[in-house]
Amino acid sequence: MNFEQISTAIIDRMAALTGIAQEHIEYPNAHAAFRPPDTGVWCRLLIKNTDSEMTGMGAKPYTRKSGEILIECFDRLGQGRQELDRLSDALDDHFSFWSEGALECLGLSQVDVAADDPQKRPQREEFYQINLTVPFRAG
Repeated sequence: MNFEQISTAIIDRMAALTGIAQEHIEYPNAHAAFRPPDTGVWCRLLIKNTDSEMTGMGAKPYTRKSGEILIECFDRLGQGRQELDRLSDALDDHFSFWSEGALECLGLSQVDVAADDPQKRPQREEFYQINLTVPFRAG
């Protein structure tokens, strides 16, 4: 699989998610600027490609690409974690151990970024954040 095929498969899978309104998802390099909703949770999808490795040789080298799906999930401060955990569970069910063609995902992990970001980025002033990561390999 090439990078375009990997990105398309992951974005299509995210677009099929029913656990959150699609207008509450920020997609990579979308055609329109994203504005977080006034209420409710929202998330940002990122696809992080990492190392490729040669796994075979024929007429040309055969490579396997690896990376991770990063989904940053946000809710307003003071709302508790319940909605973020529900969204995490829906994304876990949707992406963990999913495969399409030569693309296969592994298990989802959750990291609590919270509101205490030492870099004091603007979103931390009004949003509570958790990050979800799903390692993948293709090829």
